Amino acid sequence: MATLFSLPSLRDDFDEFDASQAVLPDFKPRFFIPMMLDKPQNPIIDTLKLHNSAVPVATPLPLPTELASLTLDSFPPRIPALSGSAWTEAGIRGCAQREILSWDALRPDYPGRASPSAFISEQDSLVFAAARYLVQARLNDPGTEVRYVKQHELLASLKMTVLGLSSPLHTWDPVSETFVPVVSQKGTRGILLVDDKDETASASFISRFLSIGTLLRRLEILVATLRSKFAKEGPTIHAFTHALSTILFYLRESLAQCPPQEGNASMTLVAVWSQYEQSENILTALATLCDREEQVSPRDYPVPDHTPINLLSSVYYHLQSHIERQSPKAVTAVIAFILTSASREYFQQLSRSVGFGGGSSIRQSSRVVGEQNDQYALDMDEDGVDERDDLDSISDSFPTFFPPRLVDVLPAAQKSLVLLRAAEPNHPLLRAPSVVSVIQWFWTWSEIEAAWNRQGSASTPKAQHLFSPECPSPAEDVAVLAQFRIFDLEPGDHFGHTLLDDKRAPSPISALQDFIDAFPQSLPPIIPTLSHLTSLIFESLVEHASTLSTTLLSMFLSPSAPLQFKPHMELLHSYLLLAAPSFKSRLAAALFSDSQGWDPGEAIPMSLRAIGGNGPKKRDRSHRWPVGLSFAFLERETWPPVGADLSFFLRTVIVDSFERHGEHLAEDDIPSSREMFWVEAERRLGFAIRDLPTIAGHDKWLNPLCESALDFLYMDYKPPHPLDILITPDILSKYQRMFTHLLRIMRVEHALSAVFRMGRSTCRPVFPTLTSSNKLLLHFRFIAQSFVTNLSQYIVHTAINGNFDPFLERLSPSGDLNPPFSDVFALAKAHSALMDDVLGACLLRSSQRVAGDLLRQALELVLEFAVLVGDLKTDRLEEYQAAPLLEDLSRAFRAKMAALVRSLKTLADVPVGPALVISSRGHGRTPTGGIQAIVHLLESLSGWWSNC
Repeated sequence: MATLFSLPSLRDDFDEFDASQAVLPDFKPRFFIPMMLDKPQNPIIDTLKLHNSAVPVATPLPLPTELASLTLDSFPPRIPALSGSAWTEAGIRGCAQREILSWDALRPDYPGRASPSAFISEQDSLVFAAARYLVQARLNDPGTEVRYVKQHELLASLKMTVLGLSSPLHTWDPVSETFVPVVSQKGTRGILLVDDKDETASASFISRFLSIGTLLRRLEILVATLRSKFAKEGPTIHAFTHALSTILFYLRESLAQCPPQEGNASMTLVAVWSQYEQSENILTALATLCDREEQVSPRDYPVPDHTPINLLSSVYYHLQSHIERQSPKAVTAVIAFILTSASREYFQQLSRSVGFGGGSSIRQSSRVVGEQNDQYALDMDEDGVDERDDLDSISDSFPTFFPPRLVDVLPAAQKSLVLLRAAEPNHPLLRAPSVVSVIQWFWTWSEIEAAWNRQGSASTPKAQHLFSPECPSPAEDVAVLAQFRIFDLEPGDHFGHTLLDDKRAPSPISALQDFIDAFPQSLPPIIPTLSHLTSLIFESLVEHASTLSTTLLSMFLSPSAPLQFKPHMELLHSYLLLAAPSFKSRLAAALFSDSQGWDPGEAIPMSLRAIGGNGPKKRDRSHRWPVGLSFAFLERETWPPVGADLSFFLRTVIVDSFERHGEHLAEDDIPSSREMFWVEAERRLGFAIRDLPTIAGHDKWLNPLCESALDFLYMDYKPPHPLDILITPDILSKYQRMFTHLLRIMRVEHALSAVFRMGRSTCRPVFPTLTSSNKLLLHFRFIAQSFVTNLSQYIVHTAINGNFDPFLERLSPSGDLNPPFSDVFALAKAHSALMDDVLGACLLRSSQRVAGDLLRQALELVLEFAVLVGDLKTDRLEEYQAAPLLEDLSRAFRAKMAALVRSLKTLADVPVGPALVISSRGHGRTPTGGIQAIVHLLESLSGWWSNC
């Protein structure tokens, strides 16, 4: 076996071994083991003989006798031999001094007293310090100044430091905001050594006191900063600052009562050091909350966030972390005290915003709901503007610890309160309650269990004013002025010790102490986490907010309510979506014409007859005939028609269609709310002209030959307040887009009807000599009529009525316990989703641009076909000129229809994501939907279009 060096052979006789035969490494001797003789060994007796040797003992080192074993001599000193019996002498000495016999007592330099411990660190402090200084001698560093202090001197100085004051040993550095040792030379490093402690032990002991003083001083500077910069930023930051100041004042009093005190100066350093542990934990938690930790430099301090939402969320997060970590009770109670104090005013304002607990932070409206005839005028007053400003000013952002259910219902409840006050100011929910309810934090087990069991007013516990004396009851003998007894005290007296009828006067410090004492060690098992407690605290507010939203919703859906939403929906459906046959027929008669030519007997407004004379003027053949439009609009031969004639003629359309609703009313009859609605609707509904662009590419509406010639015309509806929340301008714009789309289809329908009238004569066809062109015209007319008819029926019955009728059924009252909508804003959202489905079914959404453009272009080709036939009818074109144009239109129409069918199939195959669907009742119908309804349009179109 290979070795690092050769080893000598082992022999029985060790004395005959020749060392020269082995090559040994050069090991320096570090210890000495004498060779044992070949005789019986008795080391105990040999040692005793050495101690009693006559040789003089070497001079001991100048150290305590207990440290003689630390001297590292190379060879042990020669000890004189014993003169007599060692056992006899040791026994005599031991018995005389009444010591325990041990081997250590046999040493001649034994001092005659027993050691306090076998460990040096447990012996006398000076002995231990001497030993440590001998083993670890301090190097002389010119940049470090060492100062030795006595224990009583150090404790007196540190007592000033923990209170945030400079002392003879430490001074406050305003730049670094820390306490630094006082040194003789500027820039040198100072080290304090306590009596018999080394640098590490001294620094470890002093660090807690310096940390307490530094954090206390930093937090006091923060309090002063908050009061100077954010004094007018709201009650939340003010309450937070006041709570923090109260805690610091409480800690100062607690630190002042900690040792050293007169009478307990004999306490050890460890006992004194342990007394400050709770204060250090509290200050460390506060510094972490306020971003003022000891290791953070003042130039890195973040700007305090004074917004109530972020401030309360931050305090709640720190409290939750302390509860989860099971921090000491005092630490958790202090953070809970800050959260309770800072959130009190915010919770009160939040409660008042929904009318909970009496009063409201939202401006009281002076609106008085009068007669329905005057409602429109009332909508235009200044109070209405204020209410809309209130709705716009309501924020939907809340602290992060709010339960999700509360976040969902609170914004709707805040807006519902404004609307409910506008609709019915004398509603019972708006009256001041007899018992004021308060939302605030509660922590004791009794309050939590009472709130859980719904006993008494536990869900809204009695408010406890932590910073001001409680107002005495009128039945008590103590007058209200008794709380000002504090100003009668002598200067320097503590107001917390004032006695009034043998009771301690309330004060911020006493309130905080009571809060800490009553704070539980942990949350009860029924509420194991802070989030569960939060949900329990806000449960009553959630119930009130839900009730408020449901009450307002019932005012719009109940048939006995003054404001009903369903009649307004029926009005929009009947007029803006042309679902009323009487209105649609009158509108068609006013705007369109399916006559085969200029008919002198056609109805023309009296104003136009007065302008143009007794009879119609002869048309100028240089202008093409816009087939499908009413000849009344072509009197001035300008487009679009201007003047008061169009407004007057369209106004009579609305008035005439409304007459049937009031025909059965007698003069002495009292109209019902529904009948009164139709009387009032005439004032809210009317035609208007929009301002359209005139740039190239967007000016087709200026050409009466285009199918978008009537895009400038739309219907305007002004819903009463507060129904304008359910019928918003965005929703009305969707109705107006549908109205424009329906006018385009009506124009094409009347144009095709005019083509049928022009070609119905068999003796005089449109193409009298070109038989093939005439057959193509008849075929083109048939497929175009089929396409337009199917499209019109699909839009009316499937896209509009298929979605509207189920929605109107859900607005009808029923016996269901759960309403179909949670609040009026959910109803408005469902109303908007309804119009989105209608627009989607009509290919008018932005995501359906390709299919929508193809559909519009197909309608344009049909209208061009009608205009071409009109040109032949008015002899503007000859047969040979119109024949190739007809063939081009036929080919383009077939290609466009084939592309449209392919695009519809692509849309129908796309999977539809989740939408806003609310289950209908058992007797209700299922809405056709938006993109889902395109399948019906595909079925209505002939399958041969895809093969063209």
